[in-house]
Amino acid sequence: MEFNTAIEGMAQAERGTRRLTPAGQISAVLVGLIGAFVIFVTPGFLAVIAQKTGFDNDQLGYLAAFDINAMGVTIGLSTFLLARVPWRLAVSIGLALVIAGNILTALATGFAAMAAARVVAGAGEGIAVGFAFAALGRAANPDRAFSIYLVVGALCSSALLYSLPALQAAVSPATLFLANALVVVPVALGVRWFPEGSIDETDIFAGAGRLDMRLASGALLGVFLFFFALGAMWSYSERIGMAHAIAPGVIATGLSIGTMAGVAGAALAGMLPRRWGRVWPLLLSGAAGVISFLMFDGRVEATGFVVAVVLLQFCWNFAQPLLSGICAEACLRGRVVCAMGSIQTFGTGLGPAAAATTLASGSFAPMIYANCAILAASIAVTVLTIRAERRRRPA
Repeated sequence: MEFNTAIEGMAQAERGTRRLTPAGQISAVLVGLIGAFVIFVTPGFLAVIAQKTGFDNDQLGYLAAFDINAMGVTIGLSTFLLARVPWRLAVSIGLALVIAGNILTALATGFAAMAAARVVAGAGEGIAVGFAFAALGRAANPDRAFSIYLVVGALCSSALLYSLPALQAAVSPATLFLANALVVVPVALGVRWFPEGSIDETDIFAGAGRLDMRLASGALLGVFLFFFALGAMWSYSERIGMAHAIAPGVIATGLSIGTMAGVAGAALAGMLPRRWGRVWPLLLSGAAGVISFLMFDGRVEATGFVVAVVLLQFCWNFAQPLLSGICAEACLRGRVVCAMGSIQTFGTGLGPAAAATTLASGSFAPMIYANCAILAASIAVTVLTIRAERRRRPA
């Protein structure tokens, strides 16, 4: 059997699972964007934190890890709660924590208080992402649903990153975090349209429901390594630009153009012909990612910085719907996709923290070359998993 990019034909294979409605998909996309906001705009997030606190690069990396790893924990917990709690209630609690965490961030000053505030926000973000990913995994075509999610996220984050220097000049960092809390309110009011998937969700500990453990294990390992490498490089891209004396306006423009390239990558992934499968697209994505990493090494000029960020974001957003589709195939009820949200978040959070340990010398080179190797390993693991699945399934 061909291991296709779009899995709409397989989506009806497991009876009893309610599919996502258009209104439910809109709500799931918005909830997911609120949850993943820090990941979408990590360089800008760290820039605002640096402006507010004066933290150095090591502290910024660890702070990002506190937020993102708190996300990872609650996304993982969400995987086990899908059949046990009402989805709308869980999402409402998650969004309330995001609001509280951003208000606390606006009030915090020292590192400990800031870290605690971001743990609160990260916990809420993880709940939002976990349940949103499970909802999107129930779409008739999960690859396309995740592409829409990524396109909308890239458009919003691109606009914010482009305007961030002007916003930082006009208002205080505390005001920006309060505004971030305010943005969550209308999304919370729209939770009434979020799917109530607990009605027909199979308990992950129960025997019912198809769960392909081989496919899930290989796919999740590839996802972890992929997001570990990309998360580290994306988080420190703004810091690399500053280290090479690139003007803040140019950095902001580069980050904005990069996220727009992410829009193109996600959209292209959603339009790939089914007969192409996932192997060659993922190989090309990995090659583009390694090239983008290497462009951050040595003397980085303004043009090279912009091109590097464009390639990085393109390969990241191009590959993510494909990786999501593999995980959705491992379990059509959305459990592995929800677990993927946890795994990719841990990867994105641990990447900057691990990178911070290599920056004592003041050089970004060790981080860059290590992440090239990790990205290559992630693509190799994923491709081998896909090919093993092809051989295992009957033609």
